[in-house]
Amino acid sequence: MRRLNKKGKITLFSFVLIVAAIFIGFQFYKNQTENQTAKAAAGVVKNSISKNVTKEKEVEKPVKQEKVKKTIGNEEKTKHKAKETEVTKENKSSSNEQKKQISKEEEKKAPAKEAEKKEKQDKNHSTETEKTSNNVEKSSEEMRKPSVHMVKPSEEKVVYLTFDDGPSNRVEDLMNILDEYQAKATFFWLEPNIKRFGKEATEAVKRGFSIGLHGVTHDVKKIYASSEAVVNEMTTANTTLKQITGISTRLIRTPYGSYPYMTPKYMQAVNDKGFILWDWNVDSMDWKYRDSRYVNDVIQQVESLESKNITPVILMHDKAETINSLPKLLVYLKKQGFIFKTIDESLVPVQFK
Repeated sequence: MRRLNKKGKITLFSFVLIVAAIFIGFQFYKNQTENQTAKAAAGVVKNSISKNVTKEKEVEKPVKQEKVKKTIGNEEKTKHKAKETEVTKENKSSSNEQKKQISKEEEKKAPAKEAEKKEKQDKNHSTETEKTSNNVEKSSEEMRKPSVHMVKPSEEKVVYLTFDDGPSNRVEDLMNILDEYQAKATFFWLEPNIKRFGKEATEAVKRGFSIGLHGVTHDVKKIYASSEAVVNEMTTANTTLKQITGISTRLIRTPYGSYPYMTPKYMQAVNDKGFILWDWNVDSMDWKYRDSRYVNDVIQQVESLESKNITPVILMHDKAETINSLPKLLVYLKKQGFIFKTIDESLVPVQFK
């Protein structure tokens, strides 16, 4: 019994130990399991937290980007507005400068415009003066009742050759060339040359050339000094012509033509003395060329007048260069069928207007 009891005690003790060991092991296992679970849970929590953080960051990124874009856009807008304001300022300044320039130009043009107005007024005044002078001339002509009536222009193809500044030492050659081509002409002579070449002047009258007066001085300042100066020079030349050749004339041509020197007052003065003033409508320019080039210039002008049915009155000069090339011009005019005539007191004069 004792052995059994002893054995039974031993077994009971061992059983208790085994149970205790099992319990302790279970507790240890439980603790281990709980710790692992806690760690795992903690890891899960950390992962979830980190994911939430990343999500929040990802959400925040576009927001920040939008904010950055907005700020950049605002900055660009402000810069653009600043540029626009600068451009508008520049435009305003440029427009102001342009306005200033325009105003300056207008100020500069103002005196010119005033001068134009004055010129127009002067022209109107001069035209009125000319009208009144024309009326005076008509009335004076009616009162004088010229003995030779004015004839109408001929229907023939007529040309009038005129030579100024003679007679010269070549006037005899000039007359011989004209006679050779059966060309009549009119000479407007200066008083000193009539005295110098009196024999040739008398010969020209005998040959039937028409004679007109060209004054005495051929000086603009002297002959156009006054209306009386023009009349005196023509009267002096006419007296000398009468003394040397035995004839006088009413035909005159003022030096350099009537325009602009022969004002209505001057024209009235020569008309009152019975003179008839002649200009020309073809300028040979022989005084400029001084060679044969003048012939082509004359031909062009004659053809232009012929197309308008206007009778040419050709201005030339009693000079060697003109005389040397004259046959070429006469040949052309004869081939074109022109008839050469002299100017006389019955014709309506060609005058500059």
